[in-house]
Amino acid sequence: MAANFTKFARKIVVGLLPRVGWEPVETDGHLTVLLRSILISLLGSFCYEDESVATEAKQRFGKFLEDANDVASLPSDMRTSVFRIVLKNGGVAEYESILKYFDTATDNAERKHVMGSLGSAKSPALKLRTLEWTTSGAVKLQDFFYAMGSVGSSSKEGREISWTFFQNNFDKIRGMIGKGSASLMDACIVSCAGGFCSAEKADEIDDFFKSHPVPSSARKIAQTTENMRTNAKFLEMLQASPLSKNEFWEEL
Repeated sequence: MAANFTKFARKIVVGLLPRVGWEPVETDGHLTVLLRSILISLLGSFCYEDESVATEAKQRFGKFLEDANDVASLPSDMRTSVFRIVLKNGGVAEYESILKYFDTATDNAERKHVMGSLGSAKSPALKLRTLEWTTSGAVKLQDFFYAMGSVGSSSKEGREISWTFFQNNFDKIRGMIGKGSASLMDACIVSCAGGFCSAEKADEIDDFFKSHPVPSSARKIAQTTENMRTNAKFLEMLQASPLSKNEFWEEL
């Protein structure tokens, strides 16, 4: 079902690209500007393997490396999306280039483009490296969960990697947050454990926090696992519906 949905979404998004394009034009209205940003983000989700998309992103990324202030080639509102496309199609070299930009970025908004994209690297080793980096002290305490979330939301594999990392480094993470805002731990929990769609995984997460209690995040943990169980039931309904059959998608 997921493969059929992705194929269907790819067809729609690629079909819309010629009408919206990568480049702004003088006649663009406010909604068109927003649509273009959303479209480029969807390309990163469904069409990053498309040769024309990958090539365009690589070219714009190359110009960005030459001059990070070249907003014509890589506007701020599509920067995270292009980083993700490049990372999904690249390897260590691309990862290193984006990570290096974190240290040279002039403001936190630009650094968030890095933190929000690094987890998209296709290598499990690079995903783990991102999690280790984000808890190394190189990232401000109030921001370190952003990179966690980029791993946890990157793929099915990324969810498992981020949840395992959280469990293995729970004491370190709790120590980093210390007496800081409870919302920071909430954000870490959602980033590392919130992406699952399984009653069994919800039980696993509940069991972990029973033996590793975080009283200040008890409500967030309960909400997270409740949402998981609700989504799992909805998934079961979808799997029992015509949407699970190839014939449904072929007729669209």
